[in-house]
Amino acid sequence: MHIHIRIIEIILRSIQYKNKELLLNLIKAELISRSGYLTELAMLVNPKKYHSIHKLFSRVKFDYVGIQIEIIVMILLFFKIKKVSVSIDDSIVYRSRKKKVPHGHKQFDHAQKANRSSFVFGQKWLAFGLIIKIGKVSITLPLFIYLVKPKKNLISMTIVIQKMIRDVITKRGLQIEVEMLTDSWFARGRLILRAKHRYNFSTISMARKDLVICEIPKISKQKKVGRPKKYGARIKPNLEDLTSETTLCIYGKEVKIKYKEAVVKARFLKGEVVKVLWLTFDDSQSIRLLIATDIELSAEEIIRRYSKRWDIESMFNELKNRFRFKDIMMHTSQSYYRFLYFKIWCFIIIKLSSIQFEKKIMDYIEDFLPWRIHYKKGIIITAGSTKLALQGVFSTLHIRSFFPKVTINRLKNFGDDGNLGFDLDTGCKIMG
Repeated sequence: MHIHIRIIEIILRSIQYKNKELLLNLIKAELISRSGYLTELAMLVNPKKYHSIHKLFSRVKFDYVGIQIEIIVMILLFFKIKKVSVSIDDSIVYRSRKKKVPHGHKQFDHAQKANRSSFVFGQKWLAFGLIIKIGKVSITLPLFIYLVKPKKNLISMTIVIQKMIRDVITKRGLQIEVEMLTDSWFARGRLILRAKHRYNFSTISMARKDLVICEIPKISKQKKVGRPKKYGARIKPNLEDLTSETTLCIYGKEVKIKYKEAVVKARFLKGEVVKVLWLTFDDSQSIRLLIATDIELSAEEIIRRYSKRWDIESMFNELKNRFRFKDIMMHTSQSYYRFLYFKIWCFIIIKLSSIQFEKKIMDYIEDFLPWRIHYKKGIIITAGSTKLALQGVFSTLHIRSFFPKVTINRLKNFGDDGNLGFDLDTGCKIMG
């Protein structure tokens, strides 16, 4: 059975809505079209069913987080994945309708784009991207997206979601290693220490280069008065100290890297022993600092693994612009989450289908999109080209493939069963 069939089956059986055929048509329309607004999607499915479609996301309570967990667990088991990387980042969705936007507020835009003010009005996403390797292909899927409330502590919510990931792995009995990848904003002591000691997650993080990094003090054989030293001499290298060199293929190109590595103690981690790298890219005059909690990793492996964090930026671009997640306009936070996760599930179907239907997609690009073939890299399969190439596959989905023995008009016992999971804004409750 193809992976997209399994995901759609989970969605249809988990959402307690009596008109399953209408729900399947919504999924098909989202997989084929580029509609961002719910109204556009409803017009593509059936204009006469607009009120029923709007009711599905505004009044029917379904456990969007529980369904997301079921889909992700099924993917991990389906492809027999034993190790994943989780990239953590935040992003702003710019808005103009201030009164009707859930959790919209004025905030500092650290992207500092030239054509925008430093403070903008919009919604802030806290996103967890799941990076998995299937065969020789590495893809990034949206794991969780949380809509940050005004004045909400972002680090505290990140720790809550980390705990939820650990609880799911424990309750489902998954034998899987998790590695966290963060930028310098998330390089906070309590986040990294909890990930390592409470949740058994390794972490590779960019950090501020002015952090206090010290040598591990030598243990004296002779007893001295007072407490033994906790930290050794501070290490603060210059460009001339970066004597090691290597060339790695990261960020889609060959990059020349100069670096200095050391196993040290970090003050902001309360004396935790970590491995650090001071490095520069392509003869840059700016030094960057990488910190890894797994001290057994080599310097090249740390750089290569951290480079995968950039994939979440590409995922943001696809979600917000190409698939028009920035156009989602719902008046309540719950209806916003329901429609957001509905679109996320369809995005996951498209990304995974790009692997299972790779030959079909490559033939389509050669025949109909020859300008998308790079003169050096060849054919690069994206979520957008996958959607175009597989329109015939997605449009032929039929309700009887999922409910073969029951006709649509006789479906009963599908009522509003309440919220079976948890509210992202109130707490954590995992589907059994």
